[in-house]
Amino acid sequence: MKTLLRVCALAAACITSGTASAAATDYAIGTDLIRWVDPTQENGMANISFQKAMGREDAFYMDFAMKDDRYLIGMDYKVYNQRYYYGTFMQMGLLVMIENGGDSKFGLEGAIGYEYSPFQDWVLSGAVQMTYGPSHPVRDSDAPWFTPRLQLMYTF
Repeated sequence: MKTLLRVCALAAACITSGTASAAATDYAIGTDLIRWVDPTQENGMANISFQKAMGREDAFYMDFAMKDDRYLIGMDYKVYNQRYYYGTFMQMGLLVMIENGGDSKFGLEGAIGYEYSPFQDWVLSGAVQMTYGPSHPVRDSDAPWFTPRLQLMYTF
């Protein structure tokens, strides 16, 4: 539990850092629709994600997923190749996996994907994410593993 509190405090400090950006909407909150039902991810995990613009073409991205006594917290740096919320992107960051009893493992995660805004204030994002470090939830191996992402985010 102490590890979870430390990670949350670090995330809150990063989010509230208040860097000025030129993006029209600085913040986004959303969820990964595939992660809710994917059988390779603990048969679905509740999750929420948050994004804060850092400039015209980059952002701080954080996601939190949980199921039973397993928590995943990811903190990434996201770079857009075209426009913010519209076009291809790459992201790279750290992942903290906290399991029952306070066991924590650290890893790396990265993603390549595409974002599109079909309606004002809504963003749809698809990506392939690679995770290395924590063991795969089904196979229990330490090899890198890939998962699909389909996110719906509300921007403000």
